[in-house]
Amino acid sequence: MFKTKEDVIALLKTYPQLKKKINLLEYERQHPAQVSSQEVISGLALAHPISEGPGAAGHISNKTMQIALNFQEETDRLNYATVMEIDQELAILRSRIEKLEFYVTQLDKRQAEVIRKYYFEEKTWPELQKEMHASSRTLVKRRDDGLTALMAMGQYMEGVMKEQVRI
Repeated sequence: MFKTKEDVIALLKTYPQLKKKINLLEYERQHPAQVSSQEVISGLALAHPISEGPGAAGHISNKTMQIALNFQEETDRLNYATVMEIDQELAILRSRIEKLEFYVTQLDKRQAEVIRKYYFEEKTWPELQKEMHASSRTLVKRRDDGLTALMAMGQYMEGVMKEQVRI
C-alpha cells in the first residue's frame, strides 16, 4: 500500500478527493440519467404522410418499429452498463477509503487524531494548535511519528503479501 513516507503522504492527501468522488458517484448512482422508452420510440417512430404511400398519416412501418425496439434494447444496455461502471468505481474508491481509515485507527490515539484532522478534515496547523491545545512542534512530531508508523505497516503488509505469492 505504501512503502515510503512520500507514498503515505500522497495517499493521505487524496482522502478528501476520494470522498468527493464517492459522493458524486453515489448521487449519479441514485439519479442516473436515462432515456425513457417513450422518448426513444417517439423519436424513431417516423410517420409517413398520406402522399407518400398507401398508409394513413401516423402509420409506422414494421422496419421503423423494429429499429425503435432495437434502439431501446441498446439504450437499456447502455444505461445498465453505466450503472455497472459507477458501481465498480464506487467499490474501488470505498475499498481505498476503508483501508486508509483502518490503518489510521491502528495508530496511537494522538497520532491518529492529528492525521485525521490534518489530512482527512484538511485543517490548518493554526487550527489544530488552537483545537488540540498543543504546539506546532508537538503536532508535527505526532504527525511524523504517525506517518512513520503507517509506512511501517505498509512495508510489513507488503512483506506478508510477497510471502503469500511465494507459497
